[in-house]
Amino acid sequence: MNPYHDAMERCAPDQGLRERLKERVLSSRPERARVYRPRRKKTAVLLLAAVLLLATSATTIWDPLFVRRFGPNAALSALGGAVFQEVDVTSVCDDVSLTVTQALCSDKTIHYILEYRLPEGAPQEGYHFPDLYYYGTGNYTWEELRDKCQDDWSGLDWTTLTSYADYMQSEDNPLQPLRLKRDGGSGSFSGEAEEGVLTFCFSVDAGQGVDLTRQPLTILVTPPYTQTEAGVRTAVTDHPAIVTFQPAYDGPQALSGVFEEAGVKINATLSPFSLALEARGMDYAVYEDMVKDTRLVTRDGQEKAVSLMGFTSGGSGIVDTDSGEAEEVSTTVHFIGLTDPEEFTAIRMGDYEISLN
Repeated sequence: MNPYHDAMERCAPDQGLRERLKERVLSSRPERARVYRPRRKKTAVLLLAAVLLLATSATTIWDPLFVRRFGPNAALSALGGAVFQEVDVTSVCDDVSLTVTQALCSDKTIHYILEYRLPEGAPQEGYHFPDLYYYGTGNYTWEELRDKCQDDWSGLDWTTLTSYADYMQSEDNPLQPLRLKRDGGSGSFSGEAEEGVLTFCFSVDAGQGVDLTRQPLTILVTPPYTQTEAGVRTAVTDHPAIVTFQPAYDGPQALSGVFEEAGVKINATLSPFSLALEARGMDYAVYEDMVKDTRLVTRDGQEKAVSLMGFTSGGSGIVDTDSGEAEEVSTTVHFIGLTDPEEFTAIRMGDYEISLN
């Protein structure tokens, strides 16, 4: 469990603190245009973060979802400032709209807050998680994509992945050639709207050879849907929605290492948010064994067990069809806080050491 989260949940701000903090923070922030910014419930997490940030004369506040995930110390650190981006970009997509409010970004990983404004009269709760697709392009506006794809969209059932998955990967989808490779992703939301807006916290890990900051990022979101007890699904609208923005990052670049010798191949990529690992020929039965056997080496030669630095959201492997044994395993370890890649020079997996460059 995150001790900062537990501490923040027990905070009891005094009478009028919320208003005083709000006035002080807003007065120190530069003016900026925005289409809309739905009001969200304030919590002790936000209040504590505001207190800490005001103490350092900071002009931005991390979204409470980010503070819960990484802790207030991350928000106050130099690395936290390097990964933070105030986005506030809105795309109106006919009867719905998308807003990316904030992002935490490196060249290999992005966490972002996404707000989905529902159509007028839509239900306010009971929504299931939508699917997201990522493209490295700023070439299409919503109107251009809609006009090009509306006939195809009308024949899809947006409540069933099997209905639209083939289309998303086909030549009929003009965005498909620009789809970004990714290693994984995750997200969370309550399924309930506040003032007609669903708020999501998503993250995505870029695939090998992808730098998230090299080009605009277009996010396509399928319609959220509700489901009755009888199993009847209803999509909130009859089309997906897109929003495009330019991820920004002013911190250390990801470090990578490759080792290959006598049937053993190890790949590692270290970023401020995660460590991606892949091992072949190491006789690991499952990816958890690989993680337990991996350490990061600091500049003064000390080792940090990767298994104590974060968590995985799953992994994969290639199994030999004859022996049934795993030939290759891979996973991504997501750090609990932020990690500066420049603090480390190598990883050690078993008896092998792989330099990070």
